[in-house]
Amino acid sequence: EDASGKIVITAHIDAYEDAPGASDNASGIAVLLLVGEMLSDYSGEHSIEIAALNGEDHYSAGGQMDYFKRYGNEFPEILLAVNIDDVGYKRGRSSFSFYGLSPQLEKKTADVFGRFDGLVRGEQWFNGDHMIFVQSEVPSVAFTSENMPELMRTVTHTPADTPDIIDYSKLVEVAESLNALVRSL
Repeated sequence: EDASGKIVITAHIDAYEDAPGASDNASGIAVLLLVGEMLSDYSGEHSIEIAALNGEDHYSAGGQMDYFKRYGNEFPEILLAVNIDDVGYKRGRSSFSFYGLSPQLEKKTADVFGRFDGLVRGEQWFNGDHMIFVQSEVPSVAFTSENMPELMRTVTHTPADTPDIIDYSKLVEVAESLNALVRSL
């Protein structure tokens, strides 16, 4: 791996009227804040960028497009991009999926995540902020709920997306796994 590589961790801020947005995506923003706190003493060889994007659920993906316009020329320097979306749902575990990781990086990442009982490797999904990185051939990881299809069908963008559907210990676990991953790279 490139010793000068940057690690980018993202989640999005947006909500719909009458939809509190606890799962989509206040939970992801909470993980970003936790990871930022956990990494506040990080002095490793990689630079860490924590980015809250906006507008992910809107047709123009405004936050992604603005980020790409501003920083797209730096994408070749990114060692790993991580996106966090719809995590912490009380039903099921937190799932992660890989996109374009080298075999070595995939093994290392899977080994780190394997130390956390509440994490499971899930199916790839292609409608989140990680896609701007994936489409630019940046190795990427996406975190979501193991039951994301159920969330999308019954909770997301509805009045049911309230804090009582979130298990906060799952948010801490995702943050701890990312802290451990960053420190292992």
